Amino acid sequence: MLPRSWLIPLLVVTACTSDAGVDDGIEDGIDDAFPVLDGKADGYSLSEAQAYGVMEVASHATEAALDNDIGLGARTARAITKYTAGADGRLGTADDQIFDSLEELDAVPFVGPIALQRLVDHATSTGMVPTTFLARHDVSVLFPLVTGDKLWPASTAANGGALLPKSVFDKIGASVFQNVPDAEEYAALRAVAVRFDPCFKTSLLGACQPQIRIVFQTIGSLGANDGAIHALYNLSAADMVAVADRLRAIAPPQHASYRPLGISPALAAQGLEGAYATALRELVVKYAGTTTLARMTFMARTDSRESEWRFGGFHVKATAATGFPKAGAIQIVGSTETSQTISNMGFGTGFNFNVSPTFADADGKNGASSQGFAALPAAGRKTLHDWAVRQQQGTQTVPDTTDCASCHVADHVTRSLEASFAPLATFDRGPRMITGAEMQSDNLRAFGYFGKDAAISVRTANETAAVVRAFALAAGR
Repeated sequence: MLPRSWLIPLLVVTACTSDAGVDDGIEDGIDDAFPVLDGKADGYSLSEAQAYGVMEVASHATEAALDNDIGLGARTARAITKYTAGADGRLGTADDQIFDSLEELDAVPFVGPIALQRLVDHATSTGMVPTTFLARHDVSVLFPLVTGDKLWPASTAANGGALLPKSVFDKIGASVFQNVPDAEEYAALRAVAVRFDPCFKTSLLGACQPQIRIVFQTIGSLGANDGAIHALYNLSAADMVAVADRLRAIAPPQHASYRPLGISPALAAQGLEGAYATALRELVVKYAGTTTLARMTFMARTDSRESEWRFGGFHVKATAATGFPKAGAIQIVGSTETSQTISNMGFGTGFNFNVSPTFADADGKNGASSQGFAALPAAGRKTLHDWAVRQQQGTQTVPDTTDCASCHVADHVTRSLEASFAPLATFDRGPRMITGAEMQSDNLRAFGYFGKDAAISVRTANETAAVVRAFALAAGR
């Protein structure tokens, strides 16, 4: 809970007291921001568990409860419920909004430090702040970028064999990393990230498939080489419960503070041979490996003169109970092809992508080149922005219902549109670290590294926020 010492001076400076047109009691001003006690603009000085409790209360409480029970005041309560009700203005419908970050809540008018303190107090007193909690860095773990075998090789002994068998990697049949000799690529693969997901879906209405996912890249003198392998391991529901219990048991204190998704604070502090790294590795190799590997996808940087990538993948084994497909090459959604190519003729922060086969959703047809955004009418820009946001939301698109290119270029589309057209800007995103890689049009990474910069997509941040909520709800909180 936040100490009350910071609240007293803020009441004097920012509070509005009762007069004509203003609610009774003490409230925040229309643009008051949450306090940042430690000088860091990304911390809000709350724990992840406190932030979760606050966001759950704000997302689901009625206007009357926010006003009368929590004490936010009528104006603040009205602003929050107007936001959570979505465009149709009615709670309990498909367009309702859930807060994925404190930044999103902070952006609501009249929500500032006073409202935050009252939400923290209410969440704490009503048991909405979990005592044991899986935070975002517990479920989406980005390793610090180092060389050598401190990052797990693909050949690491794991469940039933190698973490990623060479026989599966060889199915790609072509170069993945432009700067690594083909014959040396498998040996050079290193895990740079691991994610835990209790509910991967092959269709939006399908059954939940619990998974562990590992991202592999190769590391050179200039950082990670462009390209990546994504290995997905299917677990039973019972095994995922055991994994979640173990994750809670090994959760390090460095992950407890609310902060954007980035490099694991615990691994950065303890190193890759510390207690947390050792426990995490033991957990992963117990459940992930040859026995449970169900899918491998790849992002290959080709030897083309211009920037060019090839996307594809393979189902390795089926899981009939959850509709997970049988073994074979993955077909690109919207086409009969089994690979998709993106080439970029743009420079710097601008982009001019050639996508073949093209985007599966016709609404994305104008998203390939930032050069044409200014010429679009306002309605066209809104349609394109909506398309890109759908690609960033795991609740609206899943890998088996959208194509690779759409997911990997969506961040460039929203960044470019929102930078030029302020009405399109949104805070409806999970919090994430933003580095210099964000501005590079050649960065198509979702979770890993672009050179020496961490690269974390909006979709990864959104999916992580959903996983945090899913684990908390599964634990009865």
